[in-house]
Amino acid sequence: MTRIADIPTSRTANFFRFQRDPLGFLLDALHMGDVVSLRTSSFRPTFIVNSPEFVQEILVHQEERFRKGRSSNVLRRTVGDGLLTSEDHTHREQKKYLKPVFYKERLQAYADIVVDETNRLAAVLEDGVPIPMHDVMMRLTLGIIARSMFNTELDADKAELAAAVDDTIKQSAKTIFSPIILPFTVPTPGNVTHKRAIRTLETMIYDAIASAKREPERYADSLLGLLLDTVDEHGQPIPDHEIRDQMMTMLLAGHETTANALVWSWYSLDREPEVAGRLHHELDQTGKQAGAQAGAFERFRTLSYTKQVIQETLRLYPPAWAILREAEQELTMLGDVFPAKSSFLISPYAIHRNDHVFGDAAAFRPERFDDGPGQWPRFAYFPFGGGSRGCIGTQFAMIEAVLIMAVLGEHFRFVSVEGQSEAEPEPLVSLRIKNGRWMVPHRR
Repeated sequence: MTRIADIPTSRTANFFRFQRDPLGFLLDALHMGDVVSLRTSSFRPTFIVNSPEFVQEILVHQEERFRKGRSSNVLRRTVGDGLLTSEDHTHREQKKYLKPVFYKERLQAYADIVVDETNRLAAVLEDGVPIPMHDVMMRLTLGIIARSMFNTELDADKAELAAAVDDTIKQSAKTIFSPIILPFTVPTPGNVTHKRAIRTLETMIYDAIASAKREPERYADSLLGLLLDTVDEHGQPIPDHEIRDQMMTMLLAGHETTANALVWSWYSLDREPEVAGRLHHELDQTGKQAGAQAGAFERFRTLSYTKQVIQETLRLYPPAWAILREAEQELTMLGDVFPAKSSFLISPYAIHRNDHVFGDAAAFRPERFDDGPGQWPRFAYFPFGGGSRGCIGTQFAMIEAVLIMAVLGEHFRFVSVEGQSEAEPEPLVSLRIKNGRWMVPHRR
């Protein structure tokens, strides 16, 4: 018996509904079937995948039969052929030489940088003075990724670089959802803005590469230093353009996602006073127990409830709200046959909101993670993807988000500025709060 269900609405209606409200469209399709056919053309059929079993087939068991396809083609315009967009043998080789960047001893050093940068921010926040939380978190995580990965200080240029990152993300999202991808050579306002933003980021990256070549000892412990010391399978050094692609990938994928998740966390804590109270109690207790000599990484390991707050944020508001895959050849999954050139849309945002799995799934309840994610089917909760293409920086992202919340949460509670409506998710390349969120830091 097939596990594929046809969507009842027309192809045209589906297209316009998805363009207008992709998240609502995906949520409506969640309980239509394990796999929902959008009844598109037989030449390129499209399916929404709702079942964790099918997700596991696509991301793990048969992952070699899929490509990232259109989404990667769009992102490649910005980040080039880095780890996020490369395929097959190239992706495997890149992942192999990037793995040491996230070894435990490096994560411990990164944790210290996270705490140092967040303490700098805490020192300049003014009690009772509203801040644009999205912008503040973006600049904070941008500074952290630049120091951690590139050993580069961005104080003077942080605003300009954060704006450039924002431009690339907005323009990439518009292109992903557009039925036509216009080449960069067409001077549309969007393309002009996008190309200017890429030049801004590239200038910083190539300056850092040149500096690292002049002073290799200074960059020895950074991603940049590792890349400059790495040789490929033929014994050749990695060319500058490939280093540029990896650095651009880390710059964009390595901080905007965490910043968005943190904004959602602060917003959720403001709406759930009991959760915020339990979080602050843990921070106060662990802060006293840790003492002045405890390292940042050791502190991270004690923050069990703070970690659950982040996990619950990633359940309700996963930055990677959609995962796209394309099958080049006909394949069989769990008894169903899918034609060549089939496209599959997997939405962690929708799957994470399945009441049959989570119970009261729309509620923000971090304690549901008391028993860990292993209590649910493997791909009922997967904010970092899975398989060989799962996020290589998962541990770094969790350490960063938890420690930022700990440092700022020890000193402040954040309250939304009055007059703002309920936060509305905006599904760009990653999931952010539409129009940002103004919040007031109140010193504790």
